[in-house]
Amino acid sequence: MRSLTFAGVLCVVAAPGLGDPVTYTFDVTSGSVSVDTTPDGLMYPDPATAGQDGTFCLTVYQSNGHIGESDTFVLADCDVYNTESLVMGLQNILTVHVYPSSAHILDFAPAAAGHLGPGGQASVGTDVYVDAFVIITGLMDSWLMTRCWAGELSDFDVTLTTSASQSDVLQASIHGTFGYEIGFTATSETLTFDLVVDTVGTAHVVPDPALGGLTALGLSLSGVWLRRRTHKGLV
Repeated sequence: MRSLTFAGVLCVVAAPGLGDPVTYTFDVTSGSVSVDTTPDGLMYPDPATAGQDGTFCLTVYQSNGHIGESDTFVLADCDVYNTESLVMGLQNILTVHVYPSSAHILDFAPAAAGHLGPGGQASVGTDVYVDAFVIITGLMDSWLMTRCWAGELSDFDVTLTTSASQSDVLQASIHGTFGYEIGFTATSETLTFDLVVDTVGTAHVVPDPALGGLTALGLSLSGVWLRRRTHKGLV
């Protein structure tokens, strides 16, 4: 499965403490996924493309209340899935159907945390967990269900813009490639399905509720102090 593009993402933030890990949950509002196969010419169209939706997470170990260069991050869980059908023919013998919401990327398992470099760029090696249900028609009618890790580390490039304060707009992108092999006994063919993930999104950072509570407490105490000062002045 190939080429996944997300854009226009709304982010919900766990209540952070300064210097603590903050998990950003992104809601995908647009995207696409394309399936590319090897060897070439066996399936058509090649690639096949469909829309995408879902959520993905990044946990950032940020400092001083904002995301900056040298901060550590971890690719967290996600649920990104196809919103349209993917239909591919195999040598005029079989047709492969992946119906909407039948192919999910559910999780990442990085070998190590990533570190944001200049421009908020980084690279991490990670396994990917996929849940897919495929229906096959034609010379044979069958189905294939897989729910497993890809089984190997793939390089993913991550870019996350730095943020000067908790009211800034964040932009994030994830790009990487991994593949699966599927054997078709009816044709004695083994196909490799490559999935290239290319996600882009923007998000507003939600202010820290703890900070809002401290501000409200400070204002309340200031009001009490002013009332006491006013009362003393009238006596």
